[in-house]
Amino acid sequence: MNSLERVRSCFAHEEADRIPVDFGGWLSGISRGAYVKLAAHMGLDGAWESYTPMEKMLEHFEIDFRRVTPKTPVREKTRTNPDGSRTDRWGVRRVIENEDDQIVEFPLREASIGDLESYPWPDSDPAGRYDTVLAEAVAIHEEGYAISAQPDINGVFEQACWLCGFERMLMDMALNPDFVHALFEKITGIQERYAANYYGTVGDNVDMVQLGDDFGTQNGPFFSAGMYRELVKPYQARYHRAIRAGTNAMIFHHSCGSVYKLLEEMIDSGVQILNPVQVGAADMDPVKLKKEFGDRLVFHGGIDVQKALPLMKPAEIRDEVKRVIDALAPGGGYILAPSHNIQGDTPPENIVAMFETALEHGRY
Repeated sequence: MNSLERVRSCFAHEEADRIPVDFGGWLSGISRGAYVKLAAHMGLDGAWESYTPMEKMLEHFEIDFRRVTPKTPVREKTRTNPDGSRTDRWGVRRVIENEDDQIVEFPLREASIGDLESYPWPDSDPAGRYDTVLAEAVAIHEEGYAISAQPDINGVFEQACWLCGFERMLMDMALNPDFVHALFEKITGIQERYAANYYGTVGDNVDMVQLGDDFGTQNGPFFSAGMYRELVKPYQARYHRAIRAGTNAMIFHHSCGSVYKLLEEMIDSGVQILNPVQVGAADMDPVKLKKEFGDRLVFHGGIDVQKALPLMKPAEIRDEVKRVIDALAPGGGYILAPSHNIQGDTPPENIVAMFETALEHGRY
């Protein structure tokens, strides 16, 4: 059974020869610091690029997915400012700290509904963005791998927070819903155009559409299920419908934190794969999740990058991986992966232990 067949069996909630394994991309990849140590540990030589391991690593760990990623047209490239900060195509300014982006300017922090009409929104039909994705996808399928279509636009809630600031966004969801609806309408319209261009080009030549929108804190969602249903879900569902118009690939949703209380509504919006299964967050016990949602969701992730991978010993990592597999793998519907990008304080021995245990213990 090759990787593509294995993943498709998993998506159909069927037991294949083993559980699929994923590593790479923007949400289950590896930071530069961790990558350098892992490459040295494995005796490999290759440059780090966008959180994705080199091909030799993917082959060594028998990773089942490869990725297609839209190109960034010149006019959409992030602008570097004189002070060293960078401004993206949405007008959000960031600096790099500890290998990660930190927002230092929220351009719509003080905006009114009227200001949204004159704001310089990103080009929703960016020429050249999707020129190579179809050929790349066809070639990957011919090699027998499953394909994850990397995200090309952020989730509606997260993008709104980046534009306005988290404090203002959460306050407005409670006190100024008219502004929230107006802003979400603008973002969703752009998402729909991106979806038409991206998935209208690549079609069913991809297997998983990778999306992200963080709804959870360590202890619970940012908002109630009722607030999600009223303010977020209608726009998220529209984006999912726009994607579904171009492809039958499974819709993957990444949300850090505890989202248990939102899962019924998220499934109804079109979510089919839940990532990262942050097992250390409230209500995210894998046994509980599998029992309640295992027939309706595929779980992706589950191996904790907060405490387990950086702090445990390799033998403890093996036990943790076995625990998660035993909870989520029965009957299919589980893809093992780190619960987010592996950070620089993670010992390479622990990464090796994670994937080796997945391949050994994840057989049906």
